[in-house]
Amino acid sequence: MMPAAFLAFSRVFPATSAWPSTSVLWTALGVGAVLAVLSVATRLIAYDISLTTTGIQRRSGPLFSLFTFYFLACLITALSVFILKWRRERGLARAQLQYLGIGLLVLSAGGITTNLMIPIVTGRSTLSWLGPYFTLPLVALVGHAIIRHRLMDLRIFISRGLAYAFSMAAASALLITGTRLLFPAWEVEAPFIHPDLVIVAIVALAMLSSPAQHFFNRVIDPYLFRGGIEYSSALRGATRRLSRLMQPTEVAAELRQILGEVLVPESFTMLVKSFESDTFEDLTASSATQAVDVSALSSLHVGRSDTTLIVVDPAQETGPAKPAHEALRTAGVEVVVTLGRRGQLLALVLLGSRRSGDAYFKNDLLFIESLTDLASIALENATLYRQRIQMLEYSDRLLESLDSAVVAIDIAGRMTSFNRAAKNLLGLRDDHRGALMSVLPSEIGWALVLAISGGWHPREVEVTIDHTSRDVLHVILSTAVLHDDKGRVSGALVVVTDLSTVKALERNQRRIEHLAIMARFYAGIAHEIRNPLAAISNFVAMLPDRFDDPEYRDTAVRILPMEVSRIVRLADRLRLMAPSEGGKLSVVSIAPLLHDIVAIHSPAAHEQQVKIDLHCPDDLPKIQGDPSQLVQLFVNLLRNAIEAMPGGGTVTIDADQLAGRSAAASILVRVIDEGLGVDPTVRTKIFEPFFTTKPSGTGLGLSICREIADFHRARLTLLPRSILGGTIAEIEFPCMAEESQPT
Repeated sequence: MMPAAFLAFSRVFPATSAWPSTSVLWTALGVGAVLAVLSVATRLIAYDISLTTTGIQRRSGPLFSLFTFYFLACLITALSVFILKWRRERGLARAQLQYLGIGLLVLSAGGITTNLMIPIVTGRSTLSWLGPYFTLPLVALVGHAIIRHRLMDLRIFISRGLAYAFSMAAASALLITGTRLLFPAWEVEAPFIHPDLVIVAIVALAMLSSPAQHFFNRVIDPYLFRGGIEYSSALRGATRRLSRLMQPTEVAAELRQILGEVLVPESFTMLVKSFESDTFEDLTASSATQAVDVSALSSLHVGRSDTTLIVVDPAQETGPAKPAHEALRTAGVEVVVTLGRRGQLLALVLLGSRRSGDAYFKNDLLFIESLTDLASIALENATLYRQRIQMLEYSDRLLESLDSAVVAIDIAGRMTSFNRAAKNLLGLRDDHRGALMSVLPSEIGWALVLAISGGWHPREVEVTIDHTSRDVLHVILSTAVLHDDKGRVSGALVVVTDLSTVKALERNQRRIEHLAIMARFYAGIAHEIRNPLAAISNFVAMLPDRFDDPEYRDTAVRILPMEVSRIVRLADRLRLMAPSEGGKLSVVSIAPLLHDIVAIHSPAAHEQQVKIDLHCPDDLPKIQGDPSQLVQLFVNLLRNAIEAMPGGGTVTIDADQLAGRSAAASILVRVIDEGLGVDPTVRTKIFEPFFTTKPSGTGLGLSICREIADFHRARLTLLPRSILGGTIAEIEFPCMAEESQPT
């Protein structure tokens, strides 16, 4: 019955497995019972068993081979179940199987060899008396496992007291035995106290001495897993190692090393939560996360304190956490620690079974909890440190990728940093870091000084700087003030964007637009000239035949001068189509220019019953422009306003300075009429050449005005005055910088 019983035991210890099934067990027990009855009642298995001088003798029956096959099949099946369980189990269960399996292997190998294999081969059972003795290793190993893995789970003073008692008894027995062998008369010569008591007393005193205590702590306690781990010193060392500033990967490495030195877990996994999302990053490349849902693990932190230690025990869990515990147990995880700070989950630590086979006892769990408290602080600092490093790297990459030059200075005016674009645009070198900002162009230096002092904070201001190799350089300049953690001004930075390419594109665009306008203009001129030329040609063709005709001469005298005058006017328009090419910029004051224009054109306007009102302060800032083109611009706009009021009215000219309309100060000139206004359907076409709503217009006036405005970097727009009619022609000129204006 031993094989069937062993097979049933292997199925249920330490936990019941699905294989072998109960039907297989009942079949094995049935076969064993039949063989037992046959071995007792018949000669089919063994017979003529007798004890001789050479040992036990017996004869094998015809079913002895069947008994042998049954015995080996049950034994091999049971050992296979043990091996599968040993490979799957972890911790205490694996240690129990390990010791029990070694004992069973010794017992099985010895018993099968002496009681089964040798009788089959030799036909004798002369060594069968040795079989029972192979149970002694099994008993010793099982007893060792019980002492090591069960009794040691009691309170520490009991296990330590038992260890001292066993050690003292063993040492006393050895000394007493040795003394009696060496000194047979020792017991007879003892006058007062029995010699054995003297030896016991000596051993007890020796156990209390420092060398014996040291030996006990170094050898006996680690073997018994009590007192060998100096948790306090290990925690002090961990505090020193986790106090420095590290990356999260370094924190994981330090924590893994500390736990490996103290508890020696089979596996260590650390999952750190990303600060950008709810995902977790495995810093240890462990296989435990492949069988576990990380989101389910993070739910274990809900409703708990910042740092929580969870012992994996599916049998004790009945709620929604049970599947997570079962998955953890399957992955070989015995302890889960959630690291958190200020209510936020930072990481998860998964610890496998201890390589020693021991469970995690109370002191071990207290040590892990204290250690992970330190680790949570270190991880929070590491996460913040990594965020800072990433932000700095992102800022550096962003600055290097910018096409604009960025220069930062401190409160003392020394350059602290600048990017690659600043080297190319401003001619800076690496050795200029820490140098005074006097190496910068004066326009940029003054902008930084004014920004730090609070006098001026330019935002996207277009300025020109004198470049060492590129002469005058057009740039857009913006500044920002830097503050420290206390809100005090610590420096400033400037962003300088090169406008050379933009200016070149603007010039090319203006040239292209001008060429397109000229093409349309020439086409229109050709069309306009063709009509009067055709009339003149007709008159000339009829001249030989009708020279003496009075009616012909009267018509020629009336029509020909009119057509020639029409051609002359078109020629004058043609001359005015390229105002920007020949224009020269100079300092111009708007106020006297407008006063002169109004004074010249007011008499003609009065004849058409139009009054011109001018509102223009005399202290307007100056602009850069071409006076002749500006006169042409204002005269064209004034003429359009007068022509828009055939029944008379008032044309108002307003000029004023604007401070917040654009980045810098500007001058706004408005020409307002009281006419019918511009039809909204044609407002988008009014600046196109040869587009006109006037019966006798050429459609070139507003297109020329737009050309002049673009040349002066001004903005020209036509707006409705009100829903009742009227038009506002609005021109906005950029002012000159104050330091550039002549005094």
